[in-house]
Amino acid sequence: MIWSELTESIAGNRSFLISSHASLDGDCIGSELAMCWYLKSLSKKAMVYNFEAVPQKFAFLRDSAILTKDRPGERFDVMMVLDCSNPKRLGWDGSEGMANCMVNIDHHRDNTNFGTINIVSSTAAATGQIIYDYFSHLKIDFPASVAEALYAAILTDTGGFRFSNTTSAVLKICADLCDRGADPSAIYDKVYASFSPQGMMLQSRIWSTLAFHHNAAVCSMEMPYDLIEQVGATYGDSEGMADLTIIAEGVEVGILMKYGPAQTHISLRSRGKVDVGKIAKSIEGGGGHSCAAGCTISLPLAQAKPKILAIIAKELG
Repeated sequence: MIWSELTESIAGNRSFLISSHASLDGDCIGSELAMCWYLKSLSKKAMVYNFEAVPQKFAFLRDSAILTKDRPGERFDVMMVLDCSNPKRLGWDGSEGMANCMVNIDHHRDNTNFGTINIVSSTAAATGQIIYDYFSHLKIDFPASVAEALYAAILTDTGGFRFSNTTSAVLKICADLCDRGADPSAIYDKVYASFSPQGMMLQSRIWSTLAFHHNAAVCSMEMPYDLIEQVGATYGDSEGMADLTIIAEGVEVGILMKYGPAQTHISLRSRGKVDVGKIAKSIEGGGGHSCAAGCTISLPLAQAKPKILAIIAKELG
């Protein structure tokens, strides 16, 4: 990785706006917190703005309260877009007018290289890994709070170290983050084993929609958006449910469909045989990795579901 452009951009500018994709996850939040800490350590003005608030399950990360969903009215020298393959995934318009320069740091293979400066590595397990590599290149001695944020970023984008992107290099990085103060047991507990009663109720209702298709090679679950309010849960309580669609024996592709009256968001998971990133990319605005991807179909569930199942059927052969 060539870091000179990024280093020069940081050194030569004063104010920075950091943002990431809609439907915040551990990777984008951890990466944002780490980069914001670094910029502030250099006495730079840094602000993190996202389309949505931080999900409750990631609120344990120190300094997560600095992430705001209140859009700034000012202009910045540099906008850093982290863990986002294209500006449309930010969830808000007008990002091109927020700064003089845009830095794009990401690990999605379908990244459109939309930045003035593009730091994109599709071989990285997470954007948090790229941030770690940059800090290592600079020989930065970062605090435990940053180690915690980067560990959470990598933990979540490897599916709790279950996905095929979990390599020896990734585990060595996480070992170093533990040495720097990240507590793996505590982070795992917060991310994967801490739910409110309302969150558990939401998950039970999602489980009740479990269905199998195409000779049980495909597993699906469904969640109407209004169910969240019905049970008193939060959107973040459904985080991670998509990963559970591929735990049954014989399943190759999993689908979690979250829907409203006229739109269906689809989270796709694969055990490796089927490239779900390719499937997601066939839908305008969709994309992702080979084993984890997503897209949104502007149709109600009754029409979107057979459409995505037909596309998957072709990939299954």
